[in-house]
Amino acid sequence: MKFAYKIWIEKDGNTVFGMGIYRLLELVAETGSLHKAAQELRMSYRAAWGKIRDYEERLGIGLLEKGRHGRTGARLTPEAEMILKHFQEILGEMETMVSAGPLAKIIDRIEDIGPTKE
Repeated sequence: MKFAYKIWIEKDGNTVFGMGIYRLLELVAETGSLHKAAQELRMSYRAAWGKIRDYEERLGIGLLEKGRHGRTGARLTPEAEMILKHFQEILGEMETMVSAGPLAKIIDRIEDIGPTKE
């Protein structure tokens, strides 16, 4: 048995940040390229760029500092780096709660009860 969860951030009932854009930005930071990040996620460059623009609009900030015509790669804006850092911290805290914290204890108790009859 395992505890599964999804994390996203909403503003006024609309998702403004979640795992999809997190992973895309994380890969851009690692590779220095939106094209390489898109390939890694098995999505087209156009789809990746569309996702970036969509989330820039949702958040009201720029996420990428692009070089001239994309030839010099892509870098995260300072604001995107900050969001990525804070989201990573949230993910780390959730993982700790699930693997060694209160949620892990709940899962252990449920497993101790044994199979349920339906």
